[in-house]
Amino acid sequence: MVLEVDEFGPPLTGTMLRTIVSLVGLAAIAAADCIPSGPASTVNAALQAGGAGAVVQLCPSAVINITDAEITFTAENQELSTEGYPEDSTRATVIIEPGSNITSAIWGRWTSGVKVLNLQVDGNRPNAAPLSGDALIEMGGGASGQVVSYNVIKNTRSWSCLHYIGSGQDYNPCRDGTVTNNTIGPCGNEGSDDAGNSLWADGVSFECTASEVSYNDISGTTDGGIVVFGAPGSHFIGNSITSSETDEGFGGFNLVDPSYNGNYSGVVISGNTIKGVGTGFFNLGIGIGSHVWSNPNDDTYFGPVTVTDNTFIGNIGFSIVVNHWSGGLTVTGNDVSKTTTPSSSFADASNCQAQVKASFNASEQLIAYLPSITGSLDLQSDFTDVPDNSTIWMCLQHPLPDSLSFAAGALNVTAAQSTVAELENFHVQLQGDGNLVGYAIDPVTSDWTPAWASNPQTSDCGSDNSLCVVTFGADGDLVEDDGAGQLWDTGTAGEGQTVVFSNASPYLEILDADGASVWTIADGVVQ
Repeated sequence: MVLEVDEFGPPLTGTMLRTIVSLVGLAAIAAADCIPSGPASTVNAALQAGGAGAVVQLCPSAVINITDAEITFTAENQELSTEGYPEDSTRATVIIEPGSNITSAIWGRWTSGVKVLNLQVDGNRPNAAPLSGDALIEMGGGASGQVVSYNVIKNTRSWSCLHYIGSGQDYNPCRDGTVTNNTIGPCGNEGSDDAGNSLWADGVSFECTASEVSYNDISGTTDGGIVVFGAPGSHFIGNSITSSETDEGFGGFNLVDPSYNGNYSGVVISGNTIKGVGTGFFNLGIGIGSHVWSNPNDDTYFGPVTVTDNTFIGNIGFSIVVNHWSGGLTVTGNDVSKTTTPSSSFADASNCQAQVKASFNASEQLIAYLPSITGSLDLQSDFTDVPDNSTIWMCLQHPLPDSLSFAAGALNVTAAQSTVAELENFHVQLQGDGNLVGYAIDPVTSDWTPAWASNPQTSDCGSDNSLCVVTFGADGDLVEDDGAGQLWDTGTAGEGQTVVFSNASPYLEILDADGASVWTIADGVVQ
């Protein structure tokens, strides 16, 4: 409400003054009682009624269900918190319900001074399922002084657990944000779903200027632990970022996006710990520059940026990579002595560019491509100046197996699908000419050399190659058909139980129920 007074009109009466004071007072009154378990609509009603400065508190151990709308701040300087500000499991829970089409639980964009404190915010991904949309908590925009602290934030359905978005306005940037002492994660899964939609997610996606993101415990992120979208003047101090126990994560810190026209000036990343654990790993500990990520940007990002006294532990492909940077960079005092070596013990670089493979095979941790860097530069002495430019350092995958087995009835691959088995330094594919071929792959040059082939070829695979199909039937016979009928088989019907593809001799064999070999590729196929 805006009250206007005509400066040339009559003076305000006492009744009018009392009315104004009453309205202002009501807008600032905090809720007298905490809100118990129930729907999000109850919380939204309290925020709407409270106005600017309202403190809406949830009762300890309360559960607030999100079904058809997120909790939305409605005025500046509002607070949503648990009564008593506990830091344990009695913090109230805000959770998205299965069946909902909502991805955000709390929405604070474009509302200055709002606070999210001492809550448990759960996107409920395992039960509500992944869903494309906004982050679990959305903050930022043209706002200042927003605080997210002492929360548990986990299981986003979408691309990020916590997002502070920029405003897109130079005169009114997101600024003075505070993200401290939160426990964040897990966030996302590795890979893609059957429709090709990516499943990975960030822990914190941060685009605000002159802000602080510090002392957060972030784990199980599968995109970036903390993604810095420009965020000039912001400091990222004392955070712990740990990989998933099982899944791949792209990076601990990513400074790889073109927000603010590539302006990262004044960003400080210091005293953080980045750790890869279990069979999980991070491709990168800290990626810096426009030629590091999967979509290289020809613009040169710029600082000055300071990256100091960070510790890297365990399964990290490359601790720090710098490529295509300008305007000042200091990278000193970072400890990589506790990273896992060799890198090949936890990851595979078969799909990477040549320089990435070379650095991976040498277990190099601190990497810079100096011809791409201009301006003042202070790098600690253990950096490797790589000789060749590689623009995609986010390319590692889990170690590939030496062999892959299929039970009778479990293998069916078309030439359109092509890949039959992906093995360490070896690839088996059904080609568009109907030839089933095993290729040895040079781990450094990536050159493919045929190691074996079924040999019969055909012109009847169809325009999209889908008519050529290799199957290991329920009868134990390995067969290829084309559009005209059967092209070849192994003659193992009634005997075969398992087909095994290997990256070493005998390469391809069929085993009986006792595990004895009844056929190998050296025996040839029957046309």
